[in-house]
Amino acid sequence: MPGSATAGDAKGPMVVFIPDKRTFNPYQTRLAEALSRQGFRVVIKDHPPLLGAFVRQQRLHAGEVIVHLHWLNGLTDKAVYAHSSIRFHIWYLLLALDLRIFRLRGGRLFWSVHNLISHECPNPSRERRIRRLIAWFADGIHFHSHSAIACAETDYATALRSKAIVAAHACYTEDYPPDPSRAEALAVEVGISEDDFTFLFFGTIRRYKGLDTLVEAFSRRPGSHHRLLIAGAPIPGMSTDWLLEASSRDPRLRLRIGYVSNADVSALFALADVLVAPYSATLTSGVVSLGLTFGRPMVLPEAARVYDLPGDAGAEYFAPGLLPDALARIERRDLAGMGEHNRCLGRSMTWEAMAKTIGAAYRKAGRAR
Repeated sequence: MPGSATAGDAKGPMVVFIPDKRTFNPYQTRLAEALSRQGFRVVIKDHPPLLGAFVRQQRLHAGEVIVHLHWLNGLTDKAVYAHSSIRFHIWYLLLALDLRIFRLRGGRLFWSVHNLISHECPNPSRERRIRRLIAWFADGIHFHSHSAIACAETDYATALRSKAIVAAHACYTEDYPPDPSRAEALAVEVGISEDDFTFLFFGTIRRYKGLDTLVEAFSRRPGSHHRLLIAGAPIPGMSTDWLLEASSRDPRLRLRIGYVSNADVSALFALADVLVAPYSATLTSGVVSLGLTFGRPMVLPEAARVYDLPGDAGAEYFAPGLLPDALARIERRDLAGMGEHNRCLGRSMTWEAMAKTIGAAYRKAGRAR
């Protein structure tokens, strides 16, 4: 529920996660729970209005409240989408004033950088300017990998390393338990047999994820035993008619277009021999975390090395234009060994470890103030 709190030490520091994205995945729920066990009181709230968003949290909770920003688009849309540069600068100055007052009154600001820029952003230069502003006021900037720091510094053209906190994206072992009976039923529904070799594309369907490239590359892969299972819902306004046309041309495509329930997540991964995440722009990936959770070998673009995992032992990487070769190469590899490598890696990436690092940064910022 928006605005609901995770139980923690009643006397511990107050942390406000913004915005509330729990509908889409358990990331914030699990991190909030782990932070509560570190002694923090965590509240998760939906996107506030731009004007006074940070100072408002101090009035509602406490003067030294910690605001932890995750995805920024709901906070920054009015500025980024402004019809004129004058309106943009007004919203930008209001945000800067809000942040300045928030910090002067003892507020602490943290920011998890989940992506370099909002997906389908209409004005990247404006958004980068806002991101530099937030980075300037932040006490700490959370990245999921060391490589992501350098990538963000280059993209934003500003120094971030002195404020960087590196805590790897935890896996979802508790959230999607195996369900063999559901996997069997789903195999029948989508027409996949044990003799098939199945590539899985999983997650929201949107332009930057390279699904069109994957469909084209798969169509060039010979073999009647091959399957490409595509599971996920498109973003609003994005047509999937082209996928229906592609499946009519290549009957090896298996489509499950639409919302994927929690009960079906483990079943879909159980059907997959290999997870393919061919994203053209990426900084971190919850889908790759799912691949580690379920111990699946992966095909990833060279750009995905920014995750710092799973590395060559768990993935087949490809340069731009060479996805068909990667799909062929991974079939010749030790898939069982790759899967076990990824499964062990996933087990080591816990919410407790993630929260311990972030919680230590919260406390360090408090002592510094």
